[in-house]
Amino acid sequence: MINNFTYIIGAAIVGILHMSAPDHWLTLCVLAKNQQWTAKKLFRTSLLTAIGHVVLSVAIGLGVVAVGLVFSHLISSYLDTGIGVIMTAIGLIVGFRPFIEKRARHEHGLVHDHEHEDKKKNAANLSRRFGYFVILGAALSPDPSIVPIFLSAISAGLYFALELSIVFAIASIATLLLLVQLGRIGLAKTLARIPEKYNDSMVGFVIAVIGIYILVSG
Repeated sequence: MINNFTYIIGAAIVGILHMSAPDHWLTLCVLAKNQQWTAKKLFRTSLLTAIGHVVLSVAIGLGVVAVGLVFSHLISSYLDTGIGVIMTAIGLIVGFRPFIEKRARHEHGLVHDHEHEDKKKNAANLSRRFGYFVILGAALSPDPSIVPIFLSAISAGLYFALELSIVFAIASIATLLLLVQLGRIGLAKTLARIPEKYNDSMVGFVIAVIGIYILVSG
């Protein structure tokens, strides 16, 4: 018997890891600094950005669930196995991809040392040129990594998919708000140096573990 609590934990972890990537919160910190926002305005803007991001991510996930529920009765006996195989495969691909991609021709140490500064400079340039469009772009950038988690809701039903949506939303929004505030006071420098691909890799392995659990428990 598959425990639905596993999927809930997975949704929360995916939300936290994905939002921990510097591309989601570092731009807001740089933008706030360049435009001299108050703490209240930064919080409000971060909240709206996180909500926009979550709404589109959840919409994609629920869309997958809706399509799956339409056809699930045709493959009901193989549904859990199929979901487990898909999640395991996708998770392993996402998880190992950063480690098998070809390295750039530039020396790795030089790229790593300047990666953080380049990200800050790019964010600063964007904020000066496009202002709020930077925030809008971040808000409307959905998280496709949540889709495999939503696959589990096809067998559990629509109400469970809504529960997953709430868990994912809370975890994502809380993570972004926390990291923006930590970044504003200079306490998130270490996280800002972690390449986004490694956040994605951890998300992939979480998805793979859940997929394996489905296959073993099904």
